[in-house]
Parts: sequence; C-alpha cells; structure tokens
Amino acid sequence: MAFFVYPMHEMRICLSARGGQNRISNDMKTYNLNRKNCLVIGGAGLLGLEIACQLQSQGANVRILDLVSPVTNGKFDISVGDIRHREDIREACRDIDVVFQTAAAVWDPKTAKRLYEEVNIGGNSKVIDTCIEQGVKRLVFTSTMDVVVDGKKPIKNGDESLGYPKKMPSDHYCRTKIIAEKMVLEANSSKLLTCALRPVGMYGPRDKYHIKNIIEAVNRGLKFKLGNGKAKFSHVYSENAAHAHILAAERLVDGGPVAGNNYFITDGCPSQNLFDFMEPFLLGLGLKPPAKRIPYPLAYILGFINEKLNPCSTFNRFSVVQTCVEHTFLSLKAERDLGYRPIVSTKEAFGKTLSWFAQEYGKKDDR
Repeated sequence: MAFFVYPMHEMRICLSARGGQNRISNDMKTYNLNRKNCLVIGGAGLLGLEIACQLQSQGANVRILDLVSPVTNGKFDISVGDIRHREDIREACRDIDVVFQTAAAVWDPKTAKRLYEEVNIGGNSKVIDTCIEQGVKRLVFTSTMDVVVDGKKPIKNGDESLGYPKKMPSDHYCRTKIIAEKMVLEANSSKLLTCALRPVGMYGPRDKYHIKNIIEAVNRGLKFKLGNGKAKFSHVYSENAAHAHILAAERLVDGGPVAGNNYFITDGCPSQNLFDFMEPFLLGLGLKPPAKRIPYPLAYILGFINEKLNPCSTFNRFSVVQTCVEHTFLSLKAERDLGYRPIVSTKEAFGKTLSWFAQEYGKKDDR
C-alpha cells in the first residue's frame, strides 16, 4: 500500500510545551524511579510497551508480564503469563517496587462476558492481593474514560467531578472497568499506594482497536459516517499517556494528592469529531474516507437491529453512541497533581502513527 503524505496544514496541530511539561511545586515529595524495579503488566500492548520504554530510558529495571512477548528492541525481563493465574502474577511481582497494570479485556462484541469478569475483575483483584502479599508499595492502574459514560448524556469538558453512572452499564467492558477502578482505589493504604489513570481515546503505533477498526471498515467498503459531525471526542497519543503513568508513579507518595485518586489523561488539544480525526490517517494510507452521513437516530436503530442479527459485529448501539454522542474531557487535575503536559505534539504523533500503519499494511499487501 502506498504511503501518501497528507498536507499538515489541513490538520489541527497542537504543539506541546516540552520545556514546561513538569510544572509542579518544587517542594512536592516525589519517588525516584531510577534503579527501581518496575513491572508493566500488559507490557506488549499499545500503552504498556511505551511505559516500559520510557521507564528504561529513565534508568529503571523493567519487567514485562503479558500473554505474549513484546516486539521491541528494548532489553526487558520478560514474563509470559496471565493475570487470571495468581502464580504468574506472584512470580512477576517478586522483588518489584512499582506495578503498572495496563492489561485488560478490551471492548469487543466477540468477547464473552466471562472473560471480562475473569480479567478485569478477577485479574485485578489478584494483582492487588499479590502486590500486598509481595510487599509492592505502588500500583498505577490504567482505567478508561468509559467509567463515567452512561451511554445517554453527552459529556463536554468532563473532569473528575463526574461520578460513575447511577445505573451500572449493560456493556461488559464499561461495567467491569468501573468495578476494577473502584477496587484499585479502595485498596489504597499505607501498605499499597494506588491511583487510576483514565486515558481518553488512545492511538499510536500498535493500535489494534481505535484506528485499526476504522481502516479495516473502510477496506471492507464503509461509505457512511455516523451522526451529523458535530459530536466531539478527546484523544491522547500513547507516548503522552505513558508519560502520565510514569509521573503518577513518581508522585504516588504517602500523604500526597495522587494516592487514592483518578485522573483523565488527554492531549490537551481541541477535540474533533471521530471521522474528522480519522480522515488524515485514511488519506495518508491512500484510502477514501466515507462521505455520506447516517443521522444518529437512524444509526442507533440500525445498530440495535444489527446487534440482534449479528451479535459479534462492532456496529451496535454502543459503537453508535461512542461515535455520535459528544465525549470530551479535560486533564487539568493531572496537570495540577502530576505536572502532566504532553511530550509529543499532534504533528509528531500523526507522523509516527501513520508511518507505523503504512509499514504494517504494506507488509500485508506484500504477502
């Protein structure tokens, strides 16, 4: 597949202030990760591998626990295992100072309810218990913005004052992530300091769900956009989200503001409609973006019908709501407590992500 350069003046470019990325009080107590033993659970994934690489660049000793070994040039201590198995976690947590728990059963209509519960609830419960048992002092948990989404009301510039939905969502991913986040935050104590980060729509190299789903839908002949194009959606680049996790670990100290708290993580850029955000990637890969629109009410009805006829399809009411209902968030609390600022601009993030997808789809075309 050809790699076309999309004109950057057509994109919204948000340049991050690299020099001011850690604006935080000099007298705030922090935890130095240099030479510390860190475990990244889910370290072969989009976010987990970025965390592992950034930790290593800061002088930390990094171990990865995942179902598969990561494809990387980094030199990590690799443990192939499953968080559903206590012994795998126990072995990986041996002599560890900080755990980053990024692993999850992610949203996919083909995934059984049982797997969500075994991984997102049972697995996280085992991680918490094992951290306490092994004397691990810090646990940074990757949650999601979906823990505050009720599937009905739009969220504009949402922050941490938003509570969990009054009625537990029927979607198994959202439901189990809510339960998992609550468990992690309730476990916070002097024995185990915990916090939860809520990345918004994440993208980057190795993205298997966000951009990949749109690319594959267009390759299958997608001709329609959902909604009227007015609904906005917040995004965060994977390296920026990883940076926020490391800042959280450094500031996860007893008596500090981070312990027992949750944080939305965004790129801090103007939000865009999902299809407007995806269009430069599609054009950069030589694909034709969908042009026609299906109104939200009609799309919702069609999604309902399709999920009854084809339960494993990604076109259902959940995906329609996520596309047509505004979900934008602010990361001001993370800026205040973590000193968080994005370290990669949208221009650089676009270039890195597009280059990776061009190589991946080029490989497939060469087979």
